Parts: sequence; C-alpha cells; structure tokens
Amino acid sequence: MTTIDEAPTAEWRSGPLPNSPAADPSPAGVPALGRQLFHVARPHLLARLDARHTRLTVVSAPAGWGKTTLLASWTHRQRGRAVWVDSGSRAGFWYRLTTAVATGTPIVSGAAATADPADGPAQLAGMLQDTSSPLAIVLDDCNDVASPDALADLAQVVRTSSAPVRLVLACRGTPALPLHRWRMDRQLVTLGEDELAFSVDEAAGLFAGQEVTLPRLAVADLRAQMEGWATGLQLAATALAHRAEPAQAPLDAEAIDLIADYLGAEVLARLDPQVHRILVEASVAERLTAGLLNTLADRVDGAAVLADLQRQGAFIRRCPAPGDWYRLHPMLSRVLYRELSRHDRDRVGRAHGRAGDWHLIQGPPVEALRHLLAAREWERAADVLHRHWPDITIGSRRLDVGPIVTSLPGPDAPPHVVLAMAAERLDACDTASARHLLHLAEADPDAGEPAASIMAAVRLATARLDGQLHRVCCAAAEILAEPAPENSAAGKLRPLALLSLGAAKLHLGQTTEAGQYLGEAQNLARRRDLDHVEIIATSHLAASYAALGHLHDAVRTAREALELASRLGLGQLTDLSWSRLALAEAYFQWDRLDDAWCCTDAALDNSCGDRLIQLSGTILQTRIRVATGRLTEAHEALRAVYHESGTADLPAPARRALALAEAELRLACGDPAAALERLSSWPDAEPLPAQAAVVEGSVLLAEGRPAAASTVVAPYLTRADPGTSLTCRAFAGLVAALAGKATGHRDQVMHGLGVALKVADEEGHRRCFTAGGHAVRALIESVAPAMSAYPPVVAALTATIDPLIAEASGPHLPSYQGAGFAVSGTLVEPLTSRERTMLRYLQGTLSHVEIAAVLCISVNTVKTHVKNIYRKLGAGRRKEAVRLARELRLL
Repeated sequence: MTTIDEAPTAEWRSGPLPNSPAADPSPAGVPALGRQLFHVARPHLLARLDARHTRLTVVSAPAGWGKTTLLASWTHRQRGRAVWVDSGSRAGFWYRLTTAVATGTPIVSGAAATADPADGPAQLAGMLQDTSSPLAIVLDDCNDVASPDALADLAQVVRTSSAPVRLVLACRGTPALPLHRWRMDRQLVTLGEDELAFSVDEAAGLFAGQEVTLPRLAVADLRAQMEGWATGLQLAATALAHRAEPAQAPLDAEAIDLIADYLGAEVLARLDPQVHRILVEASVAERLTAGLLNTLADRVDGAAVLADLQRQGAFIRRCPAPGDWYRLHPMLSRVLYRELSRHDRDRVGRAHGRAGDWHLIQGPPVEALRHLLAAREWERAADVLHRHWPDITIGSRRLDVGPIVTSLPGPDAPPHVVLAMAAERLDACDTASARHLLHLAEADPDAGEPAASIMAAVRLATARLDGQLHRVCCAAAEILAEPAPENSAAGKLRPLALLSLGAAKLHLGQTTEAGQYLGEAQNLARRRDLDHVEIIATSHLAASYAALGHLHDAVRTAREALELASRLGLGQLTDLSWSRLALAEAYFQWDRLDDAWCCTDAALDNSCGDRLIQLSGTILQTRIRVATGRLTEAHEALRAVYHESGTADLPAPARRALALAEAELRLACGDPAAALERLSSWPDAEPLPAQAAVVEGSVLLAEGRPAAASTVVAPYLTRADPGTSLTCRAFAGLVAALAGKATGHRDQVMHGLGVALKVADEEGHRRCFTAGGHAVRALIESVAPAMSAYPPVVAALTATIDPLIAEASGPHLPSYQGAGFAVSGTLVEPLTSRERTMLRYLQGTLSHVEIAAVLCISVNTVKTHVKNIYRKLGAGRRKEAVRLARELRLL
C-alpha cells in the first residue's frame, strides 16, 4: 500500500527518535496512513483542499485514484478542524455524522449520543450554531454512505449555516447534488482524474519507494499506459519488484493479472451484467461514440450507456473533442479485450470487422486499417492503405495501441498485405516490427506505384521515430529533389518528406530552415486534407517559433495544433507534446511559471517515452525550479537525465542544451567556475550558440570581467542572423547593459537595454528582467526615463520586478560586484573566493553532502568553509548567515 502525504523530512523517513513525543492522535474514524510506508508527496493537492473560501469540495475519480488516502492525509493535518464520517449503512448515516461532529469538535452545548434519522439535519444545524471555529465534514464514498436525500439535506445544512463549515466529498462518480448551483455561487472546488493522476515525477517517486529501479523513460511509458492511475502504478511496481532486471520487463501477464483482479472486483463487479457484456464487445475500439457502440453491441441506446458509465466512475472518460467521444481507460480496455479473446476468436474477428466498417465511413482511416487487419480482411485492409497511405504512414506513436495482429496471413503473404501490416505497426510506434515487415514487403521486385512510395514513407517515418536525424535529412532531400506531378504517388510523398525534414532540422538546431520546411508541410497537408500530417507539422512549427523566441506565433500555432487534434479526436498523438512545450516556453518567458509547469507536465505525461521530448521537458522544468529557488530538485533532475539519457547518441543540440542547463544551475548556485567548465564541454569545432554566449557573458559578469562579457554577447545584439533567438537577444541586451554600467559606458547601457526592451515590447518577454532582480530594476529606473520609445513596457516592468529578489534566483543574470565594490557593514575578515561560492550555495536547500557532491569536494571541507563563514559573519545558523550576507551585499 502506498499512501499520499505531505513531503516527508529526512527525520520522518528515518522514524521517530526513542525519546520523541507521541504523534498527535488521528481524528476519529480516519483511515490510518501507516507512517512506516512510503508516502508520495502531493502538496499541490493538499493546497487545493485548503481553499477555505468554498463551502463544497468534491473529489471525484474511479477506484484506486488515491481519493481516500488524500483526504485522510489532509484530515490528519487539520488538527481538530475536520471530522471523518465512518462508512456504514445509509440508515445510520445521521447518527454517525452527528456523533463524529460531537466527538471531534468542542461543541459548547454538547450533542446527544443518539438521534433519530428523521431529525438528523435539524440536530446537526443546531450543533453547528455553537461553534465558531472552522470545521470540515469529510465523507468518503459519499454516494454509498448516504442516500441522495440525506446528502441533499446535509448540503443544505452546510449551505445555510452561519458557522464556518465546509463539506468535503469523495465519490467514484458524480455526487447526487445540484453542483451547478454551488458552481454559480463560486462555492465549489473539484478535483478529478486529471488532478489526481500521478505525474512522471510522482510515478518515479512511487517506484523508488517500492525499491523498483526503473529508468525515467520506462517510468514515463508505464505512466502513459496507466494514465496516472495510482493503483495501477502500484500493481505494476508489485509485479516488477520480483524481476531481476525490472528495467527490461514490459507490463507482462503477471501485472495484467493483478490489474484484472482489481478492476474485476472494484469496477466490473459493480456493473449490470448486460453493461459488462457491452463493454467487452466495445473493447476492440480505442475510442467510442454512441454510433460506434451501437454498431458493436447491436443496440440503440449507446449514448445513454456511455453517459451513465461516466457518471458512475467506471473508468470511462468523455473526450474534450466534439462529437461525444469517450475513451475506456487503457488498462480496463486491455483487461476486457483479453476477456473477449478468451471466449471466442471468431467473436473477436466479428467485432473488429464491425468496427472497421464503421471507421471506413466515419474515419480516421488508420483505425479502419487496424480493425480490418485484426478481422483478417486482408484485401480490404490493403485497399485502405492504398487510398489513404499519406495520412497513415506518418507514424502517430500512440503507445496504448498494442499489437492486435501477431502473424502473417500465410507463408506467401502478398506484399501489399504485408505493407499494410507494417503501416499499422508504424502507427503504434512499433518501429522494430514495422522495419521487419517492410523488409519482407521489399522482397517483391515488381512492387510498382504506389507501393514504392508507401515503402519510402515507412522508411522515412521509422528513421524519424528512431531519432536517426541525419538519415532522415538525406532521405527527405532525395525525395524532394525528384520532380513529381502533384496527384501522382511520388507527389503525395512530398508533404511527408517536408515534415520529416523540418522535424529533423528542428532537432538538429537548424531552426530557421526547420520553420520553412514545416510551414510548407503544413500548407500542403491542409490543401490535401491530410489531418495527421497537418497536426504534426503544426506542432513542430510551434516548437520552432518558441525556439526562435517568437512567443506569440508559438502560442497561436500550438493552440491550432491542439484544437485541430481535439476536433478530430486525435488528442493522444505524442507529437502534440511539442505544442505543449512551445506553450510552456512562452509562459516561462512571460514569467507565468505555474502555467509553464503545467504545460511541461502535460508534455512529459504524453511523451510516450520519446527521449527528445523528455529531455526538452526536463530541461525546461529545471529552469523553472531554478527560477523558483528549488535548486536541490533542479540538481537531482539533471543528474537523473545525465544518468539515463545516454548522451553519447543524442543530437549535438540536445547535448549542448543539457550542458547549458547545468551551467545555468551552477551559476544560480554561485559557482561561476563550474558553470564555465560546463560551457567548454563540447568541441571547439562546433559553433558557440547564442544561449551559450549569454550564459558565458553572465559568468564573466559574476567573475568581475564586464569588458569580456560585453565582447561575448556583442554579436547577438543585432538581427543580422535570423536564426538568433529573440529570447537570447533580450538576455544578451541585459548582460551588455549591466556590463556597460560596470565599466561606465553609458552608450552601451542604452543600446543593450534598448535591445531588451524592444524584444519585451514585441513578444512580451519578462523572465529575463525578473531574473535580474534589483540590479535590472535599478538599471531600468536610472536609464529608462531617457528612452521614450517604450514607456508602457518600462512601467509594466518596474511594477512587476520585485526589488528584493535575490539575483541567485535568476540563472542568466547573477549579481555582479565591480572591482571598486565596497562592502557595507562589518566583517571579522574578508571571505575567500571559495567561501563566497559556498555562501551562494547556502541560499538554497542543498545539504552539506549535496553541496560536496556538486562541488566535487569532501563533506569535511564543506563543513570547514561553512564554519569559517559563520565565524566571519558573526552568525550562528544558516538562515542568519544568508540574511547577514545580504545586508552586507555579499549576495
């Protein structure tokens, strides 16, 4: 059992000390959390539950999503301000409720020990009149604990009470309450599956707590298959715990058996047998709509069945796309499909055949292909590929689509059928099987058209999905170099080649060229109604805009991709993570850090193990952590990436981005020497990117070398190179302005600040200014009055930049003291250079052991430096030393 609690301290993990006082007693009836077990920290959810301005909080999700444990953890923290209603029969609900309120809170008049259910609401209302302290009434499994009438009466008592009372409900479906009224009065807070789902980081913590060692990409794969379902991840950890090499073990039969047992007892056993049979038939489909369900189950009430299942919390969700689409949870779908396969193989084929017929009319064609192959209607499947291959062979990478065809139709299978099977495997991101089948299809020397073009498309897509970027560039360039009529098979291959070439150029760091190819691919796909191609091209195009610092274009294009995918019911495409990362980058540069984190989390959660998406998302989250002062978390995240990413075979831009992220972190920790060392980690033959120049300029500022800093960033203050990111230009402008101020060159200050303000005016950049803290604010306030071109931007910046922000919170613009800097206040003796570096690390939350690991020195050396710092500052504690150092302007 894994429980969810507040973040544990080191002392908490090691257990209570022998002479420590006893823990506070648990509130009556609250499930024991078992403090000896591993707890997944979920402070963001606990904070949502702390919203006391609302009267009603509803935590609604299917079984096993952590509702009870979350509410029990939150109730433990309330220290007498919350009561928990025991489970039991509906007939005794009011007795249990009034008893819990009477025994759990200091009621002045006292409560009767017994109460007739009929006068329960009146008695509760009277009890609440006698308390003035905040009180939360927590009901777990509220629809089982109380009847609809009793729940409505309780909600009415809470709604009309003059006491500061709240009602917190947990349920598997929708509670029997008029939630719209509470929502209109802004008295409702809801937590659903999306909020309760484990992120990749939380899933990694769960596996670590169960002593199961998995690479981060494997954790991301499992998290995607479970869609963040806590109990599913727990059961997977249980199955993998006995494996000699769990990192190499997929979600095998043992794990599926454990999950099937749980879902059978907690979900399927609660359903009407007829509905159960309907779901078994429907398990062949990845997504469901009323018409498809009616076709599969031979019914006419599919819409009502789907809506009822969602209201019951039966592991089925309504998709945000138009058309009333629903999705079974991947694990429930897999369990039901296994049940269908065990009964009758012919029944499986018939179900797939019906689904294929429906998708032939309604689309998308790749679903028709998949179902017809599963139904062994080989010729019809090959015909679908023949008619729709440009939109099928793009490679969608949907990890939840398992192999449904495991063998060829015969030893002499026709090449066009084998090619259709290769295309289906490509769509499911099974590139190994796709290459094997493609090799078999290529054995036919007389393939002709369009088979030759289809084979070229499959080769191109497999190379792109496997990260063979240079091979993609060569193959795509060869295709584009050959002239072909637009309506010919070779002409239909052109949008795929443009998309593949643009995506490869983007990941190789050639952003301007990438944008050109991706824009052409988007337009061509739009003209030819190639939905998949258009979505993926648009998503990558958004990422290229974000990389160039064109934030408004990035947000607009990313939203286009997400909206189109949602409208077509293709919201599970992995490549949409590039749109989410583009949104995250824009929000980060706009200094909307919470929004940036949410978008990055969504991108990582839907990455399906893509290494480049995982790397890009982790780097961005590292920058967010640094910006919010969480240096320990940032260090741990980067260390994990270095350990697991296999940097040797990463593209050069990805390796450089990883090195730059560490350099920025080292600089934020006050160690410019280590940051400079990371900047020299790639060969001299490779050009210095603009971001590296900005970081190097910041390092030189921190080392007291403003002239050298100006020289490094000077080439990036002009727009001569269209490939220079506007984000880097803004940072470079501020580095140049700060360096000019240090050297007394007012013209340089004006020019650098003007560059930064122009970017801020055009694209809304704010992070570069916020990262600079009071040094940048002072610069703006002293110089900006003479710059009349940007008064609205200047006013907005001076209003948002906190003058008390320590420069250590900004990775690019560290504090700088010139050669003539004089420290105010008193010091016993000056700090050495190493002690000043150590002082910067003391601002964060790194322990002595972690600081020693970061600086590659012994723990005793760290302790010696810290002791000297305390003595010279006259401090007795870490926080006091940091405070005194800031007063002395040492930080």
